[in-house]
Amino acid sequence: MNPLQVAAMVVLMLGAGGWSIVRSLHRAPVSVAVARSMMSHGSGPTGSLRDRLAEGTLADHAGRHFGSGLDVIEWTPADVVTRVFTAAAILTVSVGVAVATLTSMGLVPLDVPWLVLPLVAGALAGWVTFRDVGSKIERRRKELRRAANDFVQLVAVGLTTDQSVEEAVRFAVDVGSSDAFQALRTQVLAAPQRGVRVWDAIDEFGRRYDVRELCEFAGSVERQGLQGVSISETVTALATAMRAASLDELEREADRANANLSGPTIGFVVATVVFLAYPLAQRISDAFGG
Repeated sequence: MNPLQVAAMVVLMLGAGGWSIVRSLHRAPVSVAVARSMMSHGSGPTGSLRDRLAEGTLADHAGRHFGSGLDVIEWTPADVVTRVFTAAAILTVSVGVAVATLTSMGLVPLDVPWLVLPLVAGALAGWVTFRDVGSKIERRRKELRRAANDFVQLVAVGLTTDQSVEEAVRFAVDVGSSDAFQALRTQVLAAPQRGVRVWDAIDEFGRRYDVRELCEFAGSVERQGLQGVSISETVTALATAMRAASLDELEREADRANANLSGPTIGFVVATVVFLAYPLAQRISDAFGG
């Protein structure tokens, strides 16, 4: 087989593999039969590749690695595995097509390193996607902590205006605005419809997303609701502590940003000095050499 035929075969195989992966991850249309099968057997009637991946070793590894962090971003181990395989497949096909095109044009030789390159690129894409899940979880945790901080601060402000705890909580959920705050607002506003007390809803939110301060705040609200004790000073102290912790975290992030910029800054200064000093050094060298 000549290089053109080999390139065509590689493109065909990679394209067929990518199409098969995309089709296997495609969800079946919702129907009564599909719903009945899922309710009686716990999975779809056909058992897609996504379901098999969710039950495999990779899904178990993702679940153990990220733990409860997946609940923070509302993902499952199957979602992680699906995204990793999709990213790996897309980059493998893309690099494979590029290598096959260059080989058919005679720009690169038909050697083993070029044939292995698509697999290496796909593995790298899967690894980067897997690592990005951890970054996404950390960003979401920070957003939730900031939303909790804003919520307690607003409740403390409401209590300073002689509002009741219920009114202060309602004021806080109405004023706050962010994607993470929207999740807290939904939790609190849906509590009466679900027959759940407000402090139980706040405590559930804090436990689910690992925001300890909200659990402490929910305990204070519960004491006020059941025993009628005043919690204004307690909430104010909690808000002060959370504000101090938030400022401390912002300072640490600023220090990390400055530390990350120190290397590029030093490199830029050294390169600039070398660039400006090189002509002068060359002239001095020519003068003494002459």
